[in-house]
Amino acid sequence: MSRSAQNRISAPGRHLAIRLLTLQGVVALVFIALFWIFQGAGAALTAFVGAAISLVPNIVFGAFAFLHGGARSARSVVNSFYAGEAFKLMLSVVLFILAFTLLNGPWLPLFVVYVVITFMHWLAPILLLKTN
Repeated sequence: MSRSAQNRISAPGRHLAIRLLTLQGVVALVFIALFWIFQGAGAALTAFVGAAISLVPNIVFGAFAFLHGGARSARSVVNSFYAGEAFKLMLSVVLFILAFTLLNGPWLPLFVVYVVITFMHWLAPILLLKTN
């Protein structure tokens, strides 16, 4: 299958992933601003790091997930999803280790923003309903 045919097949999924990542980024910015306003710059910094720990691995996973498309590439699609998920988990662990090593807290903003952005995947079918 040609590369352009694969791109046409995976384009709707790629578009949905970009919409979700954009929504997650906007929500992250809102939470970072709220932590800045109510708890100061230190809380905003750890909130930013929490957002990065969630968003960066998701972006990497998205890059892996949409490498292939189409029925003839089914095995490649599954393999790239597995590889993307494995890399996403490893990257998340590394980023958490770096955060705990390099930052001094407060930790609540980091975890709040990380959890909110991570749980947005569960809400994606509701938040990103397709309107025709």
